[in-house]
Amino acid sequence: MSEKENIVVIGGGAWGSAIAHQIRSHPQINIELLVRAQTTAEDLKQGKVRQYPQLTGLPGFDATTDTACLKQADILYLVVPVAAHRDMFEGIKAHTSENCPVILCAKGLLPDKDKGGIFLQEYAKQELGNRPVALFTGPSFADEVLSGLPTALLAASSDSALSARVAGHFAHSKLRIYQGQDVMGAALGGAVKNVIAIAAGICTGQKLGDNARAGLITRGLAETMRLAEALGAERATMSGLAGIGDLVLSCSNDHSRNMAYGLALGSGTKISQKLAEGRHSAAHLCARADYENIEMPVCAAVDKIVNHHADIPATITALLSRQAGLE
Repeated sequence: MSEKENIVVIGGGAWGSAIAHQIRSHPQINIELLVRAQTTAEDLKQGKVRQYPQLTGLPGFDATTDTACLKQADILYLVVPVAAHRDMFEGIKAHTSENCPVILCAKGLLPDKDKGGIFLQEYAKQELGNRPVALFTGPSFADEVLSGLPTALLAASSDSALSARVAGHFAHSKLRIYQGQDVMGAALGGAVKNVIAIAAGICTGQKLGDNARAGLITRGLAETMRLAEALGAERATMSGLAGIGDLVLSCSNDHSRNMAYGLALGSGTKISQKLAEGRHSAAHLCARADYENIEMPVCAAVDKIVNHHADIPATITALLSRQAGLE
């Protein structure tokens, strides 16, 4: 490529900063972070990521609050909370050409009046039409990526040229990017692992033991497989980075925000609201499973606890009382 590619990362939080940090090592790319608050932009310009004050020595980022940067973008990485996507899509349509691809980097569902819950790539199709879209997902803690530790991720798109393009952005980084075309499977794996991680945290907080947690995670994967089949996703994706890879990482320890949230619930300790984002995924995921007529007892139990104030020991007892069928 003779001219440099212009990339804008929308969102200056932990994951947006981590993505930008890894991409900027590419000599043929100009990358800019578009953020909401001027204070965030100023911090990033000094190499400060507010979520990780312990990470020092990062080079300053090119960051702005001016949406004019979108007009020059060749491709966008959208790295904002799931609930913010509605507003973000409006801005993207207003400031970019319809041919500018969007890489979706969040994990979860939005509410939908027809299906109960809708995955981000489905919502993007509704709002952005035929604009090229990819998902960027997999097992990753942002602080490790910012620290330059090796990480394997998945770029999934029905357009194989776009997923290859995303992989190329990280050719000079510590990230290893695999490519796939199963966008639904990639989205499903990322959404469900958030809910199962809450369940794993509750299990740990209730001191039910490692055996119970392993069984819970395994049965969570089984119900993910059932929904994957109903949605036309590929079982192989559930066995890969976006499925079991992300699930294992998120259920390993309280480095995962969703597991930390579940751990706080299970142990009866004070819950930070910044940990609670996963509860929305639980509600929308269970609504979608109901629409698809798929039973997801582990996810349903989490939804009852986090959204309907169900008693934790009673909910666990009910879950364990279900008749076990064939594996």
